[in-house]
Amino acid sequence: MRILFLNQYFPRDPAPTGVLFREVADECERVGHTVDFVDAAQDYRGGQHSGGRMKRELAALGRMWRAGKNRGRADVVVSGSSPPCLAVIADRVARKHSARHIHWAMDVYPEIAVALGEVRRGSLISKLTGWMMGRVYRRCAKVVALDADMAPRLRKYGVEPVCIRPWVPKAVLDRPTPDVQPDAEWTWIYSGNLGRAHEWETLLRAQQLIEQRGVDARLVFQGGGPSWPLAKARAAELGLQRCEWRGYAGEGELSATLLRSQVLVVSQLPSAQGLLWPSKLALVMSLPRAILFVGPVDGAIAGELRRFPHAGIFTPGEAGAVADWIAIRRLGGEIGAPLDARAHRADALAAWGRMVTGE
Repeated sequence: MRILFLNQYFPRDPAPTGVLFREVADECERVGHTVDFVDAAQDYRGGQHSGGRMKRELAALGRMWRAGKNRGRADVVVSGSSPPCLAVIADRVARKHSARHIHWAMDVYPEIAVALGEVRRGSLISKLTGWMMGRVYRRCAKVVALDADMAPRLRKYGVEPVCIRPWVPKAVLDRPTPDVQPDAEWTWIYSGNLGRAHEWETLLRAQQLIEQRGVDARLVFQGGGPSWPLAKARAAELGLQRCEWRGYAGEGELSATLLRSQVLVVSQLPSAQGLLWPSKLALVMSLPRAILFVGPVDGAIAGELRRFPHAGIFTPGEAGAVADWIAIRRLGGEIGAPLDARAHRADALAAWGRMVTGE
């Protein structure tokens, strides 16, 4: 069987979605199938800071359509959701090849664009995009959602999605970190992409309170992303003295950098609930460190985290409560058993293997 994968990025580019797609492809190759890839020949991290986003993404879609239709005949086309409306292009590619189409909804469009204020609710582009995406979803052999919050967002289009939560990549799992201990300076860290759907104001306001109270704790942002300059400017405006900004960690070093902190932070705007899933969360849940989640407290992510005695879950804006929780964690606390990341990865890839082959 020949399987064609379409996503804006693939390794060697470090984009998290591309890494996961590559691992699905590796699993398909392992059981004897042939795989091929179409990407946009663009840079994930560099592109986040470049101008002309719409022009860039339209160019990516055009390139991927031309490349996809001209590849050798595929039996299955597997598409991601980056760039926006890639599923529409993948649907055309699949029909050109008379192939089954499986769509992996990493983001739900146009809803996520509306939620983030990039597209006006009820506008012509919103309605047209929704109509096109719904039509494509219903033609897909399978649509894959990331969690129980995303599934109902897709059901409204008349499909029954399969839920497969993202996993920790093999390159991260295979990097041994047995001797990594927290730094002497007590630290809470937000690591990874700081995108438009991630909440950061609460973190900065909590750190301001922590510093005002004289609590010995440092807040670290590690990574980059579209909201990085805004957050950095806001930290300076608040006069934060113990807020550090670091570049992205390499994939092989990521676990070690996180284990040097006592608290690992994940955040999400409530408006983005069910429209995406913070990719960093899979690794965070697998490490023996306290977890701070700032986001919707009634959703699937919060429900998953409530299994852990070391997780703090707060609504955006609760800076005082976050600062109180950090002060308590500063004194120590129970760390429950982390998620078995290897078992989850094996289960997820097995599910993907069965789905792609139609078993």
